[in-house]
Amino acid sequence: MTRKKAVLRREEILEATVEQIKLRGITTTRVADVAGALKVSSGLVHYHFATKELLVEEAFAHAARREMEALRTTVARSGSALTRMKALIRLYAPTGQAPGWRLWIDGWSAGMRDKGLHDVMREMDEEWKSRIVSLVQEGMDSGEFHCADARVAAWRITLFLDGLAVQLIARRGALEKAEASRWVREHVAAELGIDPAALGPRGAAVQQTDLS
Repeated sequence: MTRKKAVLRREEILEATVEQIKLRGITTTRVADVAGALKVSSGLVHYHFATKELLVEEAFAHAARREMEALRTTVARSGSALTRMKALIRLYAPTGQAPGWRLWIDGWSAGMRDKGLHDVMREMDEEWKSRIVSLVQEGMDSGEFHCADARVAAWRITLFLDGLAVQLIARRGALEKAEASRWVREHVAAELGIDPAALGPRGAAVQQTDLS
């Protein structure tokens, strides 16, 4: 029972750390901030995580595991490659349901100086790209998508969405959500060799979450 409680408390610490990083950023988030959010002592946080650096790395790994679970669930759904691609875009695109783009952008930046964090971010990025490549290839094989190279198309899609996320977050208000959503549909459609209308007016998602 004691061990189970310890595991649950560790999960709570990781969840609280993720939320504090979203709110404050990696640099300014302190162990004391995480402890305060949980109404526990900093000593309890340090009992599980000896340093802030280890806490941050584990928090990002925790968030990445959750995102990868959502990714795998989406890809494993029944239905056409197009239907699942639309769901993936809703999950990934910064104009859609993708949670915590600030978190991931901050993680990439900090990962330039922290190898452990860099490795977490790289593994997540590689799985995202790999899953999208496989789905594009599946769509090509079924005749739904019409592009020359699944890997190239998948990379171009993800690179466009990554860049769009930076712009939406760094220059808040500079781009209307409706316009950004239209660009996502047009770009993805162009890479897949399909009509943008096939993605539907909601195909690339028109709601923005977790960017405020």
